[in-house]
Amino acid sequence: MNKSTVMKNPFVKEDNNSLVIAAVAIGAIAAGAITYLYATKKGFVFRKKLAGAAGEGRNKAADYLEKKTAKLKKKTTDLREI
Repeated sequence: MNKSTVMKNPFVKEDNNSLVIAAVAIGAIAAGAITYLYATKKGFVFRKKLAGAAGEGRNKAADYLEKKTAKLKKKTTDLREI
């Protein structure tokens, strides 16, 4: 019988131990990072810097979108005049 036509046995238990171990490790790292940000003074300072950078990024994105919107409105007006 050809290997490509052999059906997989649905009753065989798959070994997912490595996936579980990886998920637990990633969860532990994430929990440690969150704890660091909220429990230490350095974490507090870092959060303030991060919040400031996020605010700047949001403002830059808003300015960019406003400029692009204005250009598109002008092009729309120009096309309507044609």
